[in-house]
Amino acid sequence: MTIEELNEAHFNPTVSKISMFLSGIFMGNVGIFISLLSGYPIYTIVLFRGIFGAAFLILFMLITRSFSITFFKECFKMHWKYLIIIAISNPLVVFLYFWNITLTGYAFAAFLLYTSGVFLLIFLVITKEDKVSKINFISFILAIVGISIIMEFWTGQILILGIVIGIFSGFCLGILIFSKKKIYKIRGKVQLKINSDGNFDAFLTLWSTLFLIFPFLPFSITDLFRITFLDLIFILGLGLIPTALAFTFYNVGVKKDKGGNIIILSYFEPVMATINTAIFLKNLSIFTIIGGFFVLLANYITLKYSK
Repeated sequence: MTIEELNEAHFNPTVSKISMFLSGIFMGNVGIFISLLSGYPIYTIVLFRGIFGAAFLILFMLITRSFSITFFKECFKMHWKYLIIIAISNPLVVFLYFWNITLTGYAFAAFLLYTSGVFLLIFLVITKEDKVSKINFISFILAIVGISIIMEFWTGQILILGIVIGIFSGFCLGILIFSKKKIYKIRGKVQLKINSDGNFDAFLTLWSTLFLIFPFLPFSITDLFRITFLDLIFILGLGLIPTALAFTFYNVGVKKDKGGNIIILSYFEPVMATINTAIFLKNLSIFTIIGGFFVLLANYITLKYSK
């Protein structure tokens, strides 16, 4: 029995829920780092996230002795189609999200990003991959209502570009999540055929993070030579907290998701972004609080009645 089989044998769905919750908390702080690194272009900040996030992940895998080229080759051979989709969709998600943060702020951009849940439900229903319960439908509707309130669409002062970018980022994230769910589903069916040892959650996180480097490196090479010591501290924080840790926790969480019952916990990311908006940007509307309440209510309903 491989290390991965042993891990799966003792894996508790509660661990997935806690992991997804922590992922949302960590990811919700990404806006702070974007503000701290505002002297750099968005594509360069994405590159920083990729380089230092990958560095932390590789270090973790070396320490835990889970870095294996043989394992990587086996993973790619088994899941290459969806890994390619992830390699395309992840850079789009991160770049669009970061761009929208600079246009609309932490909370607005984060809640629009999480329209991904709607797109994911659509993908799940169309492909019949998972059974989507009525409770999950109600929860996601509540979450979207919350997002609409936060947007204050009735004022007519909505930034059209921010909405378009935000919804497209949500669409790309929906594709990304769907691809990860497919990979874990396939992996669960062929578990006994896996011959090499390795940490698949870490591998999938590393794969996603590496493709934050390749598309943006040609545009950001000169920026690498003007990093100050203070910038380096901020970049290390960006690579560790909302990247290496957050992405790994997310992958641990998504593997046990059924019809969106665990993924909805990731909605704590925009809640965290809202808190940061109030603290650091000092620009928090009462409607953001009301909308955030609906998102929290959606999470509570899913946790309470998912069984």
